[in-house]
Formats: sequence, C-alpha cells, structure tokens
Amino acid sequence: MTVQSIGDQARAFAMQSASTRIKTTLATLTAELSSGEVADLGARLGGNTQNLAGIEARLAMLAQFKSSAAEAAAHAQGMQDSLTAIRSATEKLGQGLYMEPASPTDGLIAARSAEAASTLQTVIGQLNGSVGQRFLFSGMASDTAPLVSADAILSELTTLVSGLTTAQDVAQAVSDWFDAPSGGFADMAYRGGAGGQLMPIGEETTVALTTTALSPAIRDSLKGLATAALIDRGILASDSLEGQELLQGAGKALLDNSPALIAEMSRIGYAQQVIASAQTEGDAAAATLQTARNTLREADPLATSTAISDAETKLQTLYTVIGRLSQLKLADYI
Repeated sequence: MTVQSIGDQARAFAMQSASTRIKTTLATLTAELSSGEVADLGARLGGNTQNLAGIEARLAMLAQFKSSAAEAAAHAQGMQDSLTAIRSATEKLGQGLYMEPASPTDGLIAARSAEAASTLQTVIGQLNGSVGQRFLFSGMASDTAPLVSADAILSELTTLVSGLTTAQDVAQAVSDWFDAPSGGFADMAYRGGAGGQLMPIGEETTVALTTTALSPAIRDSLKGLATAALIDRGILASDSLEGQELLQGAGKALLDNSPALIAEMSRIGYAQQVIASAQTEGDAAAATLQTARNTLREADPLATSTAISDAETKLQTLYTVIGRLSQLKLADYI
C-alpha cells in the first residue's frame, strides 16, 4: 500500500494559496455587488462583445453631440441676448431722434448725436461679444472679432461725407457705403467670415446660425446710428435745420428697422427650438443605450450575494482546518 504524505511547509503553502484564492474571489464578488457590474465581462458575454462595443461607440458619439448642442445653445442664447439689447437701445434712441422738438437747439442736436455715437460704440461691443472663445457674429471666422471699432467706422465716414452740405446727401453717402458689395462696410469694417456657423447637434441634425454683423438687419442698425453720430464729428454742424433733418431721418431708419431685427431674432429663436429638440432626443437615446449597456454589464445581486456567502463559508472552513492542524502534536499519537 502506497502512502502519500505532505510536509508541513508544503501544507502551509497549499493553505496559503487556497486562502489567497478565496480572498481574491471574495474581493471580486464584493466589488461586483457594490458597483453592480460584473468583473469578468468577457466571460459574462461569452466572448461576444460586439453589441456592447457598438453601444459604447454610440454613447460616445451622443456625448460629443451633447457637448456640441450645449455649445450651440450657449452661442444662440448669446446672439439672442445681444440682439435684444441692440433692439432696445436702437428703438429708444430712434424714438428720441425722430420725435425731436420742431426747433431744437444746437446744443440738443449735438447731445443727440453724441448719444448716437455712444450707442454705436455699445452696439459694436455687443456684436463683438463672444461665448466660449467663439465670436457670436463672425460667421465661419468665429475666431475673429467681426467689427472694427466705432471710431474707425466714423472716421471713415467722416472723410467720405466731408464737403457734403445737405442731410439727404450725407444720408445717401452713408447708406451707399454700408450697402456697397465691395469697398465699403463689407470690406473695411467687417472682419468676419462669409456664411453662418454650422453645428452638428445630433445624429441627423445640424443647426445653422447664419446671423452675422453683415446681416442686413444688423447693418441697417449700424447705418442709422453712424448717420446720426456724424454730427458729433462736425458734419452739418453749422446748419441746424439740415442737422435736425439728418437726425430725424436716422431716427426713422432705426425705428423702421425694428421689424427686421425682430425677424432676425425669430430665426435665432427657431434655431434654439431645433437645438432644444435635438438635446431632448439625444438625452432619450443616451438613456435607452445606457439601460441596454447596464443590462449587459450588470451583476445579479442575488447570485452575487449567494456567491459571497459561499466564499465566506469556504474561508471560515479553511481557517478552522488551519487552526486544527496548527494544534496537532506528535505526543498525542505516541
């Protein structure tokens, strides 16, 4: 009869190995129970991880779209806030210019023109605003401020209309400069790019924010303000009647342009609706995919708890055996 024996050191090593194995299993099961996800995903899916990889890829793509949509929403809101401020300022000034007293004093005409110059500077500041290091009204060239300073525009116009003696001629010259396809406002004052900013905000949705400082509604606002501000630069300063006519014409132009500004704001408002809808759809799709992903990855709490109890029982049994073996004495068997 052959007797197999194991030495004390070999037995100690075997016990230690068994203890380490059970402890590792117990730690893995505990982690699965706390996280809710299986540790060995490959084993869980039988090695077929293609579906899970597809879900993860779509979730990553939706996360990119979500970020882009949030950026587009902030951009559109910034544009909306700027146009709201511009419309409020130009309407208020337009009413004051158009409804000027029948016989205003030279001082009042000068004050109104200075107010127009200040408003022009404020409006250009609004149009040169940015959100997230992207300028709002620069079109495709969103890394460049769209407009030169108010002083640069007025200096150019002052040189242009110098020598003209009637309000009608001055207003027409200013209008021609702003509307010229080349050699005027579009080339000398506008620094942005052509076209609007296209932003992908969903799997099949792209929003276009086409409003720029070159848009007619905005350009006409600048035109009215610049026309009124020229008196502050000395144009028609010696002729009160012509100066009054120039201010009233500029005021009427600002008031007449209000519907165009509202229409521009409506276009941006529609873009905001598209963005909000895309965000809602994206969140819903992401929630569905996350549920599917969790279903593939989740650990069964009941099965995991049972496995933990089994592992604890094995570990306790092993410690009991080790304890009994450590108390064995040769004298007890002699």
